[in-house]
Amino acid sequence: MENGFLQPGWDGSWFVRFSLGQPLAALPFYLLGRILGGPDSSTTRLFVNALSAMAMAGAGALLYAWGRSLWDSRTALLPLAIFVLATPAPVYARLFFSEALLTFCLLLGFRLFFTRRPAGIALGGLAIGWAVLTREGAAAALPAAALALLVLARDRRERLAFAGYGMLGAALPISLLLWYNVYRFGHPLRHGYEGEGFTASLLEGVAGLLFSPGRGLLFYAPAVLLALPGARLLWRRDRALVLAAGMLFAGYLLMYGRWWAWHGGWAWGPRFLVPTLPFLLLLAGEAMTQPAGRRAALALGLLGFLAQLPGVFTDHQKFHAELFVERGLPDVPNVWFRPELSPILGQWRDLWHGRHGALALHRLEAQGIPSPISWGFRLGIAALLAFGLWGLRRPVPPAPGFRLPARWASAIPILLLLAGIALNGVALARWAWIRRQPFCDGAGRLCLKQRFGGQVELVAFSVESPQARPGEDIGLTLWFRALRPITEPLSVYVHVLPADHPEAHQVFQEDHEHPASLPLPRWRPGPLYSDFYLLQVPAALSPGRYALKVGLYRRAPPGGRIPVDGSGADGVILPLPIEIRP
Repeated sequence: MENGFLQPGWDGSWFVRFSLGQPLAALPFYLLGRILGGPDSSTTRLFVNALSAMAMAGAGALLYAWGRSLWDSRTALLPLAIFVLATPAPVYARLFFSEALLTFCLLLGFRLFFTRRPAGIALGGLAIGWAVLTREGAAAALPAAALALLVLARDRRERLAFAGYGMLGAALPISLLLWYNVYRFGHPLRHGYEGEGFTASLLEGVAGLLFSPGRGLLFYAPAVLLALPGARLLWRRDRALVLAAGMLFAGYLLMYGRWWAWHGGWAWGPRFLVPTLPFLLLLAGEAMTQPAGRRAALALGLLGFLAQLPGVFTDHQKFHAELFVERGLPDVPNVWFRPELSPILGQWRDLWHGRHGALALHRLEAQGIPSPISWGFRLGIAALLAFGLWGLRRPVPPAPGFRLPARWASAIPILLLLAGIALNGVALARWAWIRRQPFCDGAGRLCLKQRFGGQVELVAFSVESPQARPGEDIGLTLWFRALRPITEPLSVYVHVLPADHPEAHQVFQEDHEHPASLPLPRWRPGPLYSDFYLLQVPAALSPGRYALKVGLYRRAPPGGRIPVDGSGADGVILPLPIEIRP
């Protein structure tokens, strides 16, 4: 995995920066794909990607059901059709990004809140908490969730009860997130995105997310414009929905407008605003009850449909690679304000010239998926589509309830609370253990605490097997820490020298241009960075004892090695020699 997706943990080990919500939700799909095709096969990747399709389909079903509680079936179908065909939703339904799962979790959570029942509110809190477990940025929805419960309650006593049930439901996934942060990074509030922050201009970010040709919401989902007149009409009969949807959208827009990568990286459209689309379309649906609103929805929906076609049938990653790698354009946010660089136009050109690349149902075999599995997958999709069309014809209660037997309804919040307390207890115990645990605890790690030029500290090292034969490998792990922000790229050398003549020339060596596979200017002061070396013993090396010498040096001019603080030496001899046997 690319190092940009990794973060160093509390002990210098590398962890994936993403949280647990998406992998846990994808686990059943992974197991099914592994049974059918093996652990790392195209079949497994196909089934894992099916999570996004299922989640986005579930979001569409929830959108239609919520719409049927507000309007007739004809009106409710319009927001659903726009969501499925004329927004970035179908693109993210085929990608293993977290947007599809976030959209489903948030829509499910708010829909359960609107049941006004204890079990429903608790499970709604669980769904919204799972969204935060999927991506910490979903915390932008928490003010909207609190506002919805506040407005839905009829008196002070009910407000306290609703807030309590919602927090009880969210306790389990939030506690799991805190535990996972402690497990990875040694602190419940440390996360995988440290070193990145809210450094963008709010004006630029908000303008880019709404109006830029490359990422603007109004270019990729123009039908959301109807949310403004729709909110005004809906205010008369469902203020809670208007306030919740408006607060949710404002929270996402303002938070990600300040995020340094508000454009979402190599993505399609306003990636970070995708979870808000069903809520905007619920507001827009009220405008579609009017003849003029329906005509506007059809016109704007057609524009959105034309915008999504290249995203569905071509690979946006290839377009970005062509833009930033082949053409060498700088990958900076203001690129997306240039109309000629819009992915909509660029990928339309790819589609026109027959350059597809996106995974499609009619080309599964070309991706290495066996024909029986491909046809079974297609039949499964057709069956789900038929079931969905049948479901559209079924009547939906205007005010759907969420009823459970009384004993279970009262037990659900209590069970969620107990699970949250247990996970919090585990997280606190782990945190306390880490704080008491010395890093050099006898697990093969030997402390050095040698500093180089006041910039980098070599904290510890470990040798997997200090004895080897010619032709074998020796594993060496070094743990470094940046003492202050580093402005120059430094490299690390490991020299193997005769133990009785360490001043002699090295017999073999291993260098890392970027220790820990990360340029030193990107290291953050404080955390440990582990760097693994596989030392290949030359076949002609004579048996004997050898020393390991470690140091840092500059590759770029003026070059030279970085002196060790105190001694001024150009490197450190590790206090554990290796032995080469005959």
